[in-house]
Amino acid sequence: MMKNIRLVLVFSILSFSISLQAQHRFLQGIAVFVGETSSRDRYINLYPRDFQNDPTFLHARPPSHKSAELENFSVGIFLEMLRSSTWRWVTEIDYCNKGAVENELLNPITDQKRITANHYANIQWNNYLKRWIDLGFKFKTYAMLGVRAEYTLSKSTPAYSYIAGNARKITVSPDVGIGAEFRIKGPWNFFIEEHYNPDVIPLYTTGKISLWNRTWETRLGIIYRFKSGIGSVDLDCNAPRYHGR
Repeated sequence: MMKNIRLVLVFSILSFSISLQAQHRFLQGIAVFVGETSSRDRYINLYPRDFQNDPTFLHARPPSHKSAELENFSVGIFLEMLRSSTWRWVTEIDYCNKGAVENELLNPITDQKRITANHYANIQWNNYLKRWIDLGFKFKTYAMLGVRAEYTLSKSTPAYSYIAGNARKITVSPDVGIGAEFRIKGPWNFFIEEHYNPDVIPLYTTGKISLWNRTWETRLGIIYRFKSGIGSVDLDCNAPRYHGR
């Protein structure tokens, strides 16, 4: 049984390697990265604030506000594809931590509060269109626009748990990013990126209350390109080369 499993694994690895070599013109590179995330939640509460229309203080459970930033981390891997000299398609798997630091209002009458944090651990499948932009630097710069599909693996929501604890597990949100890539040696390059990821659909809505999240993500990573170079210079060229006399 174990022998058969090993044979299948070896065959799968060889097939994958051959496939990569056959498609190297389409597959431009593979990369890994780590990131620092800074995120916050936003609550919008549209209940009236006067006591006559809101005797149970619904406007304060929770009040409309933006939380403080929660600093955490992300890690991921991506493939960069397409043979265009200016456009690329990036598809990636990303483990990303989000959340918020809350000064939770416990009692609207006495104004009793406590500081605590909500955490969301998400696995993400992200797809971007990436465009190289020449700004005249020695390194390459680019902009990215794409979509993130997220699934919440785990969460801890001690603050406003009756809202945050019901946040949807599956979400789709836009992502905008900028980046720069630097030559290291041969096919290896270093890159840095900044991503902005806001919700456009509430994570949870009940009555006149809705919850949203916004995340900034700063990434550092290394990309292996199947031809040496960065961006447009890693494309094949069939033109004859001049070697001098």
